[in-house]
Amino acid sequence: MGQNWKMLVLLAMLLNTANGIAASQCGEVSVESPVVVLGSSVTASCEIGDNCAFFDGQDIQIEWRLNNGVIPKSQYTNQTIRKSNLTIPCFNTTQGYLSCFVVLHRQAQLVALVQITAGYPPSKPSNLNCKTNLTEPVTFSCTWNPGRETNLPTQFTLHKKDSWLNCTKFLETASIPCKGEHSCTMLRKDFHLYHEMEISVTAHNALGNNTSESICLDSMDVVKLDPPIILSLKANQDKCLEIEMQMQKPEWLQTNKFSARFRYKQAGALQWTVEQPRKMGGGALKQCGLLHGTEYQFQVQVRFGAGHWSEWSIEKTGSTLESAPSGKLDVWWKVGAGESPRLTQVKLFWKPANQFRANGKNLLYTVFFQTSTGIRNPLCSTSELHCAFLQPEGVNRVYVTASNTAGESVPTEVCLYKKRALESPVSINASLSDDHSLWIQWEAPKSLPVTGYVIEWCVVSETLPCRISFTLVQHNCTKTLITENIEPFKCYTISVYPKYKDGFGLPVSVEAYSKQRAPSKVPKLKVEDIGGSYAELAWDSVPVDERNGFIRSYTIFYSDKEGKTGMRVVDAPEMRVILENLKPSTEYKAFIMVSTDAGSLNGTALTLSTTILDHWTIISTILPVCISLTLFLVITALACFIKHDNLKLSIWPMVPDPANSSICKWTPPSTQKMNPRLSTVKDHSTTIFSQVNVLDVSTKTPEEKDQKQIRKAEEAGSQSRGNSSGLGESIQDSVFDSSSDDMSPRAYQNTPRVEYSSVICNGYKGQQNPKHLRSDSTQPLLHDLSPSPKQCENIFFQGAKEGVSKACQDEEPGEKVCIASWDDFPLLRGLMINEEVEKDSAP
Repeated sequence: MGQNWKMLVLLAMLLNTANGIAASQCGEVSVESPVVVLGSSVTASCEIGDNCAFFDGQDIQIEWRLNNGVIPKSQYTNQTIRKSNLTIPCFNTTQGYLSCFVVLHRQAQLVALVQITAGYPPSKPSNLNCKTNLTEPVTFSCTWNPGRETNLPTQFTLHKKDSWLNCTKFLETASIPCKGEHSCTMLRKDFHLYHEMEISVTAHNALGNNTSESICLDSMDVVKLDPPIILSLKANQDKCLEIEMQMQKPEWLQTNKFSARFRYKQAGALQWTVEQPRKMGGGALKQCGLLHGTEYQFQVQVRFGAGHWSEWSIEKTGSTLESAPSGKLDVWWKVGAGESPRLTQVKLFWKPANQFRANGKNLLYTVFFQTSTGIRNPLCSTSELHCAFLQPEGVNRVYVTASNTAGESVPTEVCLYKKRALESPVSINASLSDDHSLWIQWEAPKSLPVTGYVIEWCVVSETLPCRISFTLVQHNCTKTLITENIEPFKCYTISVYPKYKDGFGLPVSVEAYSKQRAPSKVPKLKVEDIGGSYAELAWDSVPVDERNGFIRSYTIFYSDKEGKTGMRVVDAPEMRVILENLKPSTEYKAFIMVSTDAGSLNGTALTLSTTILDHWTIISTILPVCISLTLFLVITALACFIKHDNLKLSIWPMVPDPANSSICKWTPPSTQKMNPRLSTVKDHSTTIFSQVNVLDVSTKTPEEKDQKQIRKAEEAGSQSRGNSSGLGESIQDSVFDSSSDDMSPRAYQNTPRVEYSSVICNGYKGQQNPKHLRSDSTQPLLHDLSPSPKQCENIFFQGAKEGVSKACQDEEPGEKVCIASWDDFPLLRGLMINEEVEKDSAP
């Protein structure tokens, strides 16, 4: 269509140009014939007229073109200023426009053109065949073979000559134009029945004519009747069927010139059996030699005289009379454990052998065993081709018979005592044949000689039961074609059992499809685990009824929102995949494609989102931190447990308790020698203790303070003989020193050195020997003196007992001495030294 459109456009352009020049009658193109044989040579001539004034006597050049292509100048002949001849040696296009141009000032101007069509002359029509149709309307028609394509418009004409004496004499001739190229029909008014005619057909086109061979015939000799109608099929005799049919013909047609033929087949078979033609009499037709009790399909066709056979009639089904089944059955069995160890369950299968004839419908199969007296004991009766029963104890042979309303077949013996675990075949292989069959090939066992093979197969399904089909094969065959119960897109398990003289061998099995296609179902993807850079996906297996073939692979496609895609191919039967190198915290869409050997099917999309961090990343980051923290806590706890005393002192410094202190602990060993033990004092009541620790926080140097403390101690000792107030003076000088205005811990920290001095007033039997001791300890006695009253504000200083004198006097600038009795200091009264405390404090 596109090529025709281009030719029309070209023709329009050329015609427009040609019309403009033709008005001036400048030139003309002439050819021998506008229609030529395809591939032949073409000769053309172009002549420019003298009346082309617009050329004005200028030199011109003639140029030839075929369609849009310029013809080479080597094909020009007799070239002159005003004329040019052209010879095309091979015109190989079916249609073309040959045009003549003049070139003036390097511009081509169209002068004239001509259309040339190429094709072939008609071939001689052959295989002329005519027939007469007697049904209304009555017609006479002929068909023929027109031969090769001519590429040119070709007409056909049917010629009829009425004649007699075998077409040697002719009466009338008629030519009838035909509308088609292969057939032509004449109406009843154009021919006569029971009359000879000579018939021929002529084909003609622009390149010639051709007439077929003529045939001489009688119009009634080429009658083709309509197909008959089969009314019924009756089984009146053994193995015969009587066919009653109705002819579709004119009433005036003579019935005795009719003949008929039949074709038939068993119901469900593929191939027809065609019988020889037979004359039709007045009675019904009969077809014998059929099988007993068998259903047949029949078709009939008829013809009149030596005319054409009608088309086959519509099928009609009928059955012959029944008789007792004949022949034996092919059997196969399997054994299994029964309800008790002593019982064996037998599954018996059978099928008609090649020589078996059912000879009827509704067959009943009976399995039985015989006693020694010949009595039959039935095990099962069924219309199926299998049954299961418990093998009676001591029974090794059973029998199978087929029966119908006419009788029973000869029993088929089955031996159940054979061994069933002998050597198996080496290998097995299944290959495709067609949609309803499979080629099975196996390798025979190596050691034991076989007597035959049993080929067993059944469909693998989760919803349909496994209905076993089997066939028996000769011992010298290792290949067979199975066709029974084979359907496309279903999986079959096929097993080969070798038969031995003593029993059966173990099978070899294979699964196969007669035809495969894409699966009918796709499993759903499930997210098993997901992290920041990976996702583990899993899916279930496709049900075997939905596979439609062997699943070879699963392909997982995934993509992110940016359009970046990826794929992973997993070979069956693996049903798990890990998508790696994913982006953290990103949403992906994934779907699975299941592929068999014959196609693939895509599933629905699954949306998944990766996490911020992987689990392993989190574990590898947190675990070391947790381990380090745990170790730190354990080490710290152990250090605290081992060094708890030092830690306790660092957090809560030990402050001496004056109520539980011992003077011996504060007294250096050199001074302890000067003090007698309490155990040597016999009269404790008369013992006077005036030992006191004096804290010197003045800014004087240690040497000056030592001299001062010694002088105070001596003065206090001298005064203690008459007045026991030296202890108060020591405390007054140490704790309540006016030179220490800041009693905060910072003041104590700034003090470079803290000294303690002890004054002991020891008397025994009226003897008083005061002593003054000094300690080099640098630890303050009390850190917080806020609860203590300021100097000279003690209640005992303000309100002393009657008879006790107390005076505060300044010995030195900024320093005061307070003298009081032991009763004025209740706390100092608790500083009693006993032997036990002294032992505990001994170094």
